[in-house]
Amino acid sequence: MKQEPKLLLDENIGLKVYHELKKHGYHVQSILVERRGASDEEVVEIATRRGKVIVTMDKDFGYLAQAYNPPGVIILRLRDPRIPNRVRAILRALQLKEQLCGYITIVTDTKIRRRPITP
Repeated sequence: MKQEPKLLLDENIGLKVYHELKKHGYHVQSILVERRGASDEEVVEIATRRGKVIVTMDKDFGYLAQAYNPPGVIILRLRDPRIPNRVRAILRALQLKEQLCGYITIVTDTKIRRRPITP
């Protein structure tokens, strides 16, 4: 059986998405709850230390992943980033399960692209 990845939500994902994912039974933590105002580098360090896949809408995390090698990064690139669309996009990405680890996963409205994190 494939294991569900543990997620660390960047501040730009929001608390409503955090609560919605928790309701769906996912192991999720939020920078908004734990370390509001943390720098992007701190977010990567926390995710790496805790073995979590980062979920963000900030494409800079693609560059940070190459530099710091976190467990994985999901970048949402949605035309309409309202909360229900963010939740739907994350749930689509989560179908990849452990295949999220070691990859930068870019989720758009219609596609999911992945590329390996190579430090």
